[in-house]
Amino acid sequence: MVNPLLPAEFWGLSIGIYLFLGGLAGGAYVAGAVADLLSTRHPERRDSYFATARWSMVIAVGAIAVGGVLLVSHLGEPLNVLKFWLFTNSQSWMTIGIWVIVLFTLLAFVQALWLGFGRENGFAVTLGPIDTLARVTRPSEPVRRGITAFGIAIGILLAVYTALLISAVGAVVPLWDPTWLPLLFLTSSLSIGIAAVFGLTTLTQGIIETGVETFSLADDAIILAEMGVLAVLLVTLQNGNSTAVETVQYIMQDGWLLFWGGVVGVGLVAPLVLSAALILVERRVDLHGNAKTLRRVRGAYVLKFGLVVVGGLLLRLTIIFGALNVPIIGA
Repeated sequence: MVNPLLPAEFWGLSIGIYLFLGGLAGGAYVAGAVADLLSTRHPERRDSYFATARWSMVIAVGAIAVGGVLLVSHLGEPLNVLKFWLFTNSQSWMTIGIWVIVLFTLLAFVQALWLGFGRENGFAVTLGPIDTLARVTRPSEPVRRGITAFGIAIGILLAVYTALLISAVGAVVPLWDPTWLPLLFLTSSLSIGIAAVFGLTTLTQGIIETGVETFSLADDAIILAEMGVLAVLLVTLQNGNSTAVETVQYIMQDGWLLFWGGVVGVGLVAPLVLSAALILVERRVDLHGNAKTLRRVRGAYVLKFGLVVVGGLLLRLTIIFGALNVPIIGA
């Protein structure tokens, strides 16, 4: 019998959404940063990749801002707790995570500023003081791209730190396995980041010479890796202690709709099926000369990317709501 005081009773929907937004922010930054770095190698896609990178930073800033509000509002004494996290126990992933969030937010904000304001190919708005700030602070392109590359490492760390944090109690909560949960969060975060960024690219710029097809295939590969990690995690639980076995049964039986219908069906299988169909269509039809088919393909890409993002949210909710823990018996 598992402890009736389950993790979900302490970390409910808001924390599940926070985990999702943290992964989305990190993944979006990485996707946009890669597009930014590739823009110099693909002149035909330079403007499109640049626009993708610009909006990816906006997504990253927005996601981490909303996620931060959810986290702070969840705390009973947020200011005191944050002070404690910031200045004590540097060995804790809770403390490390706060500093990662601060550094990541700064990096994403300045990149959004440098990419979006005070330049001809920035956002289609003029904001005097902000444009001036962007021009004054913007470094040379080689330096900015170096900062972009450094940000990729911080984005990846942001994507996995929450898994590293909660997996510290993996011995008590088997679902939060310290080996496989960080890998699951990493693959999922990269996948939803690509989906969010290039879903927006598809909506705003289309799919011709925008890199959507290329990054969609990359997302497919990451989804397959995610499926592999998820399968290994479930097998590990099935071969674990009684609570681990009960966790698998709970997820697949009581939570079958969320797991099989949401995580697996919506977030993993459906995007791969759509991607396979898109590949077949694009090989058989010249999209440049068929406006009707082009619109349908564009809509299919938007649907695929949207399903990936929804699946990423449902995965985090499964990680929270499906967690059973070993009963702790006092002496």
